[in-house]
Amino acid sequence: MPIEEKQRNNKHEEALIRACQRHERLAQSEFFRLYSGKFLGIAYRFAGDYDTANDLLQEGFIRIFNHISDYKFQGSFEGWMRRIIINTSINYIKQHGKIIFEEMDPERDTLFSEPAPALEQMNCEEIIEEINRLPNGFRTIINLYAIDGYSYSEIAEMLDIKEVTVRTQYLRAKQKLASALEKKNIIHYASKII
Repeated sequence: MPIEEKQRNNKHEEALIRACQRHERLAQSEFFRLYSGKFLGIAYRFAGDYDTANDLLQEGFIRIFNHISDYKFQGSFEGWMRRIIINTSINYIKQHGKIIFEEMDPERDTLFSEPAPALEQMNCEEIIEEINRLPNGFRTIINLYAIDGYSYSEIAEMLDIKEVTVRTQYLRAKQKLASALEKKNIIHYASKII
């Protein structure tokens, strides 16, 4: 994108943000139109169904518009909104008791220190379908770590759990995902972890 076009887009975005800060409905509608598809995808990754994802999207945008005056034009506005959508999704999962983690077994966990194959080797649609079939605890951690790029410590803080639990659950989630994909012959291993 040429520099002039990027500057125009930034000025347009800033004008929209300022209009939203003044609670102008047309600007809010424009932001919803621009970002709802992308953010629905994020909410869906956490919710696992479109009805709940749509509810989370609506709640997330309400929070965005209620707190838009807190945005200080430092850093990415899209990133700021994305964080609100993710936090809204996590809060929903916590409030509805949908996040359940497996108990840790130090003996078993040390046997599985090898990472699962890279996700880049797999078909995207099939991966998303299988991620959505994972238990909520696994799905939440895979989304936060592998897709949204949060660190183990950030995830631990968000979910109010220990960092070692995040690491263990992420490892198990990858293994469960890889096993499900292998059963469907989506991926093949040269060797299995025993």
